[in-house]
Amino acid sequence: MVSYTFFDESSYFCFCEARKQVDRVWKASVRFERKADHTEEKTLIRGMAHKLVADFRDREEVLSAACDLALERARTGDVGF
Repeated sequence: MVSYTFFDESSYFCFCEARKQVDRVWKASVRFERKADHTEEKTLIRGMAHKLVADFRDREEVLSAACDLALERARTGDVGF
């Protein structure tokens, strides 16, 4: 099972993903894209992905942690570009 959340913060689009593993553990990752890259002229949009190293037991907990990380990184500009 996979769940997604999308939002924009500061100058980034944030894509949060939660994946339920076979052993019932949830994993998460966050992908950032620059809003400025989303223009009519561009067809290739670069992104930067970060994974959360912790394991989670439920969907709400993992998505909350992913969104918290995305907000923090986007607000500080520490997304890896």
